[in-house]
Amino acid sequence: MPIPIDFYFSIDSRYSYLAATQIPLIEREFGAEFRWHPLGLAALLAARGATPFSNGLRVSGQYEHDYRDIDTGRWASFYGVKIVTPDWSQGDWTRINRAAVSAAVAGCCPAFVTALYDAIMVRGAVPADDAAIVHIADEAGLDGARIAAGIDAPATDRLHSDTIEAARQAGVFGVPSFVVEGQMFWGNDRIILLKHFLKQRKHS
Repeated sequence: MPIPIDFYFSIDSRYSYLAATQIPLIEREFGAEFRWHPLGLAALLAARGATPFSNGLRVSGQYEHDYRDIDTGRWASFYGVKIVTPDWSQGDWTRINRAAVSAAVAGCCPAFVTALYDAIMVRGAVPADDAAIVHIADEAGLDGARIAAGIDAPATDRLHSDTIEAARQAGVFGVPSFVVEGQMFWGNDRIILLKHFLKQRKHS
């Protein structure tokens, strides 16, 4: 039976994109099955009442934009994948994240998010409106109109709220995060520890 792993992520997170590129490899190596849970990072941080992205002094240098550009580039090189720094001002990220939640409601989250990440993080094509979201989904062979129509739907609100609450209950405080058998692993750089956990479990 596949090992279920909950994957909490947001679209406006390059580290979530990097982590997502490794999911197929982990699934094949360990017989795992990832359950994709898109959420708005801002909503998660608001629910926790704490954020490292304040307008004042940064909590840590790791959150400085220039360093993150360097760091994500290094990780992309390590993984052998492409990455660009998108123009963050071009998109309504709350709406883009909700489109991913809408895709989860529609049962096509991994396929849509993969296409969305390819557009944003590989080609730098941030969807500026719903029409662009529809286009990305349609190009991936999905029902873009349904996904866009679901962005403002009550079912999307409910799933997003439930996801935020489930994340908090699991101890998730940022993205990407992985939860397996009650163990939470935060950050793309903790994938090595996630794999170590799965390896130990496999041989126990």
